[in-house]
Amino acid sequence: MESVSASLESQGYQCDAALDHQELIPFVKTYIFKRNSVSLSYFLLNVLFLILLIVASFIHVFQDTLTFSQSFLQVIIGFAITFLLIPLHEGLHGVAYRICGAKNVSFKANWKKLYFMAIADKFITTRKSFYVIGLTPFVVISLCLLILVSCSTPGMQIAWLSVLVMHASMCVGDFGLLSYFAENKSREVISFDDAENGISYFYSRTFK
Repeated sequence: MESVSASLESQGYQCDAALDHQELIPFVKTYIFKRNSVSLSYFLLNVLFLILLIVASFIHVFQDTLTFSQSFLQVIIGFAITFLLIPLHEGLHGVAYRICGAKNVSFKANWKKLYFMAIADKFITTRKSFYVIGLTPFVVISLCLLILVSCSTPGMQIAWLSVLVMHASMCVGDFGLLSYFAENKSREVISFDDAENGISYFYSRTFK
């Protein structure tokens, strides 16, 4: 890992952060509340999806296609389904990593702190590739869920909208890391992982 760091430093990069994977949560929390296009988009989309869920629930209850208790049950079912999407979510990160050129992709789960990661050992991600890797699961899964909502029965519409809301909220880690890039838009930023030691590195330099 020293050779990778030394190579980057010889190119004018400075290390902004070297974070143990268990320290990523505080890092994400810091950057998701920064005021930039990424964080604002994250919160606006979450609010929009929640409004869709609430409006759809009230419409079905008002039209007597569902009772309030049936609608609430579908919300619970939807939240439960969301956890089944975790392997798909991380798998899509892995696919995006490979599309961007990563050769060695692995996965990590911390059930105690409920975070899950796709890791590409020593693969240097640029701003462009990080956006592709970070947004792929959110975009793909959200679009698929919206399609399911449009062609489902009233009960399953509420369930799929609940999945949409829950999944979007669980993408906070992806958007938090992307917010770091957005906060440093005036600098050239890269990141890479040390899978063996469980550390993520963030480097930046002035644009040449």
